[in-house]
Amino acid sequence: PSADSSAGSGGLGDPLALLIPAHQVVPADEAAPGQPASTEGLAWEAEQRRPAHPECARRGWTAVREARRVRQLVRSMTAYGEPESWLDVDAGDGRFAAVARPLLPYTAFDGTGLGEEVERARADGVLDEAYRGTLPLLAGELAGRYDVVGLLHQLGDCPDPVAELAAARRVLRPGGLLLVEAPDPGCRTAGLLGPWCLPHCAARPQPTAESVRELLAGLKFDVLAVDRVAGHVPRTLDALRAAVGLPGARAARGTDRLLAPLLRRTGLANAWRIVARRPPLSP
Repeated sequence: PSADSSAGSGGLGDPLALLIPAHQVVPADEAAPGQPASTEGLAWEAEQRRPAHPECARRGWTAVREARRVRQLVRSMTAYGEPESWLDVDAGDGRFAAVARPLLPYTAFDGTGLGEEVERARADGVLDEAYRGTLPLLAGELAGRYDVVGLLHQLGDCPDPVAELAAARRVLRPGGLLLVEAPDPGCRTAGLLGPWCLPHCAARPQPTAESVRELLAGLKFDVLAVDRVAGHVPRTLDALRAAVGLPGARAARGTDRLLAPLLRRTGLANAWRIVARRPPLSP
């Protein structure tokens, strides 16, 4: 995209302006005659076509990595054992690792990202290792390295979710766990608020839990848990405020947190969470 189209855009913690420059992309029509285009070039080209995140979706992604949410996610995974290594995909500035590390002092936290934030997080010691690129591009380098891979509110923004899940499987050790969380386009809150609700204001249509579960089954994952309650992101009113300019951001955020337990109990949770395992003896 042009500089004008990417300026000021949000997106999974890494602004589009920080993506790999266009001159480093190998477009499909520039491949050598009779030979396939560069896989790496095509992947970067696809990522550069990723649309910008509306403000409310960006806020929702940020909320996933707030301290309370991170602690909840860590507890949900340690129920299956303490991991030695955890890869946070699209880690941004590493805030997930910063909060999770005291809870898992013997776990190495690495991150991937398209922008410079992930590299700064590594330089600052927030991440143990940082990898610039998309997960499908990095899967060969990182194959079989991780006990946990986290795909938190980013699967719906990938050009190819199947490739993303397949890459996650490849970088997991046999028996490793995949944590996927995404806004739920079929939730009751989305039906009530329509385009002002977090699942519907994202840049791309969001996947349903059922569709992701089918993809995971096709990739030979064992699905351990599907949770439509614990994945709730307390940003329902905040998304509305961002969309219509409602004043009182702090009040809206506080109300969101107070309402979260009620929304979960009444079927109005706005996101889902899946935990899946790569079979221990899988190839």
